[in-house]
Amino acid sequence: MNIQKIHSYLVHAEKGNDPQTLVKGTEVQNSGDMYTMLKKIFDDAPNECKHDIVFGPAPDGTQQNDCRDLVIKYIEKPTLPNGRNLAARLQEVTTNRSGMGLMFLILGSAGKRKRIVVSRFPADNGILAEEGKSSLDVKFVERIFMKNAKAYKSVMYEGTTAHADFWDGRAIDRQVNNDLDISEYWIKDFLLSDFSTTAERGTRTLASALRDAINDKAIAIEIKEEISSAVRLSRALNKKLISPKGFGRQMNLSQDAQNAILSKIKPELHDEQFRLSIEELDRLITFRTVELDTGAFMSALANKFDDVFSKINVDDGKIRFSTTGKVVDERIRKRK
Repeated sequence: MNIQKIHSYLVHAEKGNDPQTLVKGTEVQNSGDMYTMLKKIFDDAPNECKHDIVFGPAPDGTQQNDCRDLVIKYIEKPTLPNGRNLAARLQEVTTNRSGMGLMFLILGSAGKRKRIVVSRFPADNGILAEEGKSSLDVKFVERIFMKNAKAYKSVMYEGTTAHADFWDGRAIDRQVNNDLDISEYWIKDFLLSDFSTTAERGTRTLASALRDAINDKAIAIEIKEEISSAVRLSRALNKKLISPKGFGRQMNLSQDAQNAILSKIKPELHDEQFRLSIEELDRLITFRTVELDTGAFMSALANKFDDVFSKINVDDGKIRFSTTGKVVDERIRKRK
């Protein structure tokens, strides 16, 4: 693993202050004890950073994040001024409770993938004793960093393409007692991120809800058709950051359809964000079947049903389905 650049910045606790103190920084040379310690943080980040997080979308729902933009800018051009923009952002959300800190930006590579690690060490107070030939000089020092080299916050991002990757990351907060906790200001305020779930797990939750809503006999057929259409059109959301609640909004579903889907998901998961995996969705919602009051059943792959069957509205709310093709197989199933 290679280190390309390391920058360090002194970050004050200035949330709500106007104007802000100018953030000062320096480049860390690639030698010495400091470099050795920071390289270990860089190398160990995949194992140390245990919390999966993801950059959130902009308030209007678009795939844009102010903090991520600064990260990408630094990755593309790792200069002291570009790193200072990130440090200034951290300073703007740092409270007196968190106190002054020293932020490090460590940019490098792991194989063919770029990796950036952002770490913050807190400041502490201490006493410096300098021994002379016949005297002892004792001083009170207010800015001691890395008194405990293991007490830090870190976040790691990896990727190959700057504008397509670096949405998902992993974080750790070694300044808290409980390994399951992490400072909210570090994740939500500074990084504009939140804890994430994997694409597969999130998609499974959503797919199960879509399937259960479509199969629920208590839900009106009009709502089922609306949800089925959303399943087909959801391919446009592949690899996009969504939540179960956001899925309904993105698909412009009626409130009744959104409620039908969310009723099949635990409330605490309604806002859980993940990247939609169409591959996983297709695996879990394979076939769509329509039953008519004539006793006829029509079945096709869920994502191709509306392409396979054409339909025309006729009198009294009835629909005429039709399709054309060669017979390649025929089956008889026992009635359940």
